[in-house]
Amino acid sequence: MFDRLVDVLAQAKTLRAVVDFLTIVVRIIPALFVVIALIPSFVVFAFIAEGPRRSLLDIVDRLTTWTLAQS
Repeated sequence: MFDRLVDVLAQAKTLRAVVDFLTIVVRIIPALFVVIALIPSFVVFAFIAEGPRRSLLDIVDRLTTWTLAQS
């Protein structure tokens, strides 16, 4: 009886570890996609002239202000 209880608890710990690992992986994968998707924009941003870069930053600032004001 005690051996069976130990086996069940060991399986529960293993299952818990697997669920925790999969949860972490599921949370990391979308973040990796976002980072990979943004890499080209960071590279291109370095080659934009100063005037367009300033206007682009102004657009981002306005969108950020508007979005944060909405929430």
